[in-house]
Amino acid sequence: MCFVMNDLEAKEFFIQKVLDQARKENINLSYVEKQMLSWRDTDPNFYKNYGLYERFEEEIPTAEYEKKISRLIRGSYDNDLAANNVARETYSQAFKAIKWKDYYIFIMVDKAIGRDINKLRYFLWGDSPNEYILRVVLYGVLFVFGTILFLHENNFTFHEIKTRSTYIFFIIAFAGLIFLNIKSYIKYKKEDIFSNKPLKRNAAKSRRTL
Repeated sequence: MCFVMNDLEAKEFFIQKVLDQARKENINLSYVEKQMLSWRDTDPNFYKNYGLYERFEEEIPTAEYEKKISRLIRGSYDNDLAANNVARETYSQAFKAIKWKDYYIFIMVDKAIGRDINKLRYFLWGDSPNEYILRVVLYGVLFVFGTILFLHENNFTFHEIKTRSTYIFFIIAFAGLIFLNIKSYIKYKKEDIFSNKPLKRNAAKSRRTL
């Protein structure tokens, strides 16, 4: 019987993988770096230590931290797969369990192994910002080409429109793919998870009350 993780178990799974891989590579993670692995921004039941967040900002740039943790997750994933191919299923279950949650660690998980778990994501391509841009350009060209084919005649009778329904389908499909990739590009360019900054306002408010 296949064991299915819930989101809390998945979060702990990835945190443990980060800590284990850091030990293997003799990489020191500070107290703040370890604590930020558990951060969940919008959960009202999660206690948000804004003082911890301020220390995090002072200690290490967000982009550098995310790169560091992503590399540890990737190293753990590669090592586990080399030792046991069944590990892919475990990682996949954990990935899917926290995919739609708002755990901070998922940002690093997605960057590290998202392309391996989500192989069909937007037509088998990776998920870096540059790759999103390339897809937008490709689908944009196909969108324009499909539109030209659809409009190459001015006779828009019902029969003609029905005959060219395939073009309509592809035009709509490519428009949707362009939208999804632009949306994903914007998301991935936000290197700082707290860039909308209600969190920073709360942190500042908390500091003033100390």
